[in-house]
Amino acid sequence: MKDPAPRPPSCFRLVRTFLRISLLGFGGPNAHLALMMDEVVDRKGWITREHFMHLVGVTNLLPGPNSSEVAIHIGHTQRGWRGSLATGLAFLLPTLVLVTVFSALYFRFGTLPTVEVLFWGLKPAILAVILAAGWKLGKTALGIPEQTSYFLLVLAVGGLLTAFFLDRLEVPAMVLGGIAGWVVLHRRANGSIGEGGGPSLDPGEGSEGPARANEGHPEVEPEGGRGHLRSSGFLLPLAASSGAAGWMTVPSLGLLGQLFLLTAGAGAALFGGGYMLVALLEPFVVESYGWLTPDQFLDGIALTQAVPGPIVTLVAFVGYGVAGVPGALVATFGIYLPSFAAVLLVAPHLERWRRVESFRWALKGVNAVVAGAILGVGLALLRPGLPDRWAAVLFLVALWGMIRLRLPAVWVVAGGLGAGLLRLVLLG
Repeated sequence: MKDPAPRPPSCFRLVRTFLRISLLGFGGPNAHLALMMDEVVDRKGWITREHFMHLVGVTNLLPGPNSSEVAIHIGHTQRGWRGSLATGLAFLLPTLVLVTVFSALYFRFGTLPTVEVLFWGLKPAILAVILAAGWKLGKTALGIPEQTSYFLLVLAVGGLLTAFFLDRLEVPAMVLGGIAGWVVLHRRANGSIGEGGGPSLDPGEGSEGPARANEGHPEVEPEGGRGHLRSSGFLLPLAASSGAAGWMTVPSLGLLGQLFLLTAGAGAALFGGGYMLVALLEPFVVESYGWLTPDQFLDGIALTQAVPGPIVTLVAFVGYGVAGVPGALVATFGIYLPSFAAVLLVAPHLERWRRVESFRWALKGVNAVVAGAILGVGLALLRPGLPDRWAAVLFLVALWGMIRLRLPAVWVVAGGLGAGLLRLVLLG
């Protein structure tokens, strides 16, 4: 007699889990996906690693920020559309609140809070989380240690080199990997290619594959905005007063409509990661409409990289600059509407697609490229992410803890944040 299937988590538990992931989600989309895999797959066992990688692979083919869409998709696997709303909003809201608060301060005082000092400890921890995730997913995608496919190993090395040397071309590499996987593995399974080392090609078992976190290349190190302000104990009161001023200024419906159309159109065209949003918005926000100056737009990018969560909440900064708090809310709604719609349209059919043999062959190739790309991203960030020997020591300890001791990723990130705070206190 089979054991009964585990009961899916409640929406409340989904919200609690993804709020925690969002609040510790420094370092960009690769870090977000690594945290999700650690929590949802390794710690809670809500879905298998193979299933998680299938979600990552599919969402890379949909418009919108990839890590946010994976969060939405995970919720759907557990509680349908209600779960999608629970995980998607929980992952989004902390960043939206932080960006709106800091935007209120910025547009009132013309400066940004200084937060990059905390990244001394966060960057090594995030790098450890990313590389540990790449290592785990690479072993799964290549069938290690049971049986290694040298063809998939070649695809993984290609993904690594693409991420390391040819930034922004990871998505085309994934598409090519999927095509190659379908052609080669499909023919091998039918005996057209000579035998060689290869994983089990039973379409019902396969490797547990992709993990390319690509809302864009994760810039762990924040880009410096032009103005930087010291934090103070008056931060929240100042933000509250500034936010009240934003609400009191009632923007015209025409302006809000224009803002919504711009952000919804950008969300529908946002392929290849969240950092593409910068290229989509800047010509309109700065040049055509003149809503922000070039310096203000750069400061907005720096601000969204200095807070946890997805970078696409840059639109909240833009929206606040255009129309206060209502503008921030409308812009965020616009950018996420295509993502929620795309996932909710695809999710009900994904389980059927995963049982289609040709789809699984293609995903094997995608998985290998993606696992290599995650390792390539982490390696590319080692030099800027480790500014001194103590940061390097912290990175090695964190990586050892992730791989050997199997520490939860959220503990490692929290430990890096604590190390940054301790250094700030000791050095003043």
